[in-house]
Amino acid sequence: MSRLFRLRWWCWALLAIPLARLPLALAATDEAEPDFIGQIDNVTVAQGRDAILSCTVSHLNDYTVGWVKVDTKAIQATGRRVVTLNTRVSVENIPDSPVWKLIIKSAQPDDAGYYMAQINTDPMKSQMAYLSVMEPPNIDDEATPSVRQVRENESVELYCQATGQPMPIIAWKREDGTNISHDPCRHANDTHQKLVPSVDSLPKGYGRLCIAAADRSSMGTYFCIASNGVLPSVSKRIQLVVLFPTAIRAEKPLVGAPAGVNGIGLECIVEASPMSHHLFWYFGNVSIGPNERHTMTIHKINAYTIKMTLAILNLRETDAGLYRCQAGRSEATIRLYIHTPMTTPSRSTTTEFTLDIRTTPWKERQPQTSAAHLAIIQSPVITTEPYRPVTLVRHTLSQAEVLTSNNGPVQEVVYKNLSVHRSPPSSSMASDLKYHRPTGQLMLMFSMIAIFTQVISFVSC
Repeated sequence: MSRLFRLRWWCWALLAIPLARLPLALAATDEAEPDFIGQIDNVTVAQGRDAILSCTVSHLNDYTVGWVKVDTKAIQATGRRVVTLNTRVSVENIPDSPVWKLIIKSAQPDDAGYYMAQINTDPMKSQMAYLSVMEPPNIDDEATPSVRQVRENESVELYCQATGQPMPIIAWKREDGTNISHDPCRHANDTHQKLVPSVDSLPKGYGRLCIAAADRSSMGTYFCIASNGVLPSVSKRIQLVVLFPTAIRAEKPLVGAPAGVNGIGLECIVEASPMSHHLFWYFGNVSIGPNERHTMTIHKINAYTIKMTLAILNLRETDAGLYRCQAGRSEATIRLYIHTPMTTPSRSTTTEFTLDIRTTPWKERQPQTSAAHLAIIQSPVITTEPYRPVTLVRHTLSQAEVLTSNNGPVQEVVYKNLSVHRSPPSSSMASDLKYHRPTGQLMLMFSMIAIFTQVISFVSC
């Protein structure tokens, strides 16, 4: 019996031990393991701003959250304790809060990369997120020349290299606002002239502007502008110089002015690249320098054009002649002439002339026939009567008139010693001529009528 009792006792004892441990096992199974709630978001910040990576963990209890930079495998922090030597890194967690934050102050490009949040369970639980640090654009001065020179009608390429995160996009602009047309780029030393990839196919951060045939209008300042969405955008000035020989022309090859005017300007336009510094004025073969009566100015019109001006003060008749403007070995000529000021002529004149009149006697009149009438009109009449000088003064625009008489015989007017002089008219004469100014045709008509009247009266008698 004793043996049987002992066996039963040991059986109950073996069964009692697992039953005693069962509440502890049940308690352990009721406590859930820690886990991440949701996914850690990727973060993008501009350079110099604070970057914050955060994760949410449930049922952490006695477990710990740690942060590791994946590319360098450097532990950043465990729990609330910072491990890295980077003083810009810190950890934030409010007690009893499931949110854990890794803070990187004033983020720099080296801080970019993948970061891992870990929970020290067995096996380990983790999540990763990417930190992107955006860099403002920066133009590489060594890869971007500031000045390009090319001869006229040759092709030229302007280069621009920039860096940044993300890689910047390059745009071109002229300083004067002129539109830019993109030409296909070609290899300068390629006889087959193969096309270089267009601007759209170039990698980001690299810019190229091609001008197939550069002329003087292509000359100027160009801006290479790099932008990637991170302020500020940057630009660089690139000066394009197109070389061509000097050309000069006169603005007005012939200039006239009256003597005594206060001043007159002679102008020449010069186009050159590079611009000549040897600019001169000549009067004939004599060089003109600044003095009391001559001043010289130079006005810049654009990058390759200037205007030369020679001002002559108190103009004299001796200033008339040929002037030369010279730039380098090129020159142009301007002829200056002096003219007399225009004056308004008087409207009426006094005409004095002397007439010798001889009268045909009645006894020598021809028979009243048509032929005689024509002879009287067409041929002179012979008379023995002496000449009688008559002086008439009349205000008229013509120098002579045919005189007739309604009471006497036909008279033949013979002009002798004709003299004419002009003198200013009086106010009454001027007013009379204003409304009674005969023309040459009208006077001739009146004369013919008068002669015809005299012939009729002579025939009737």
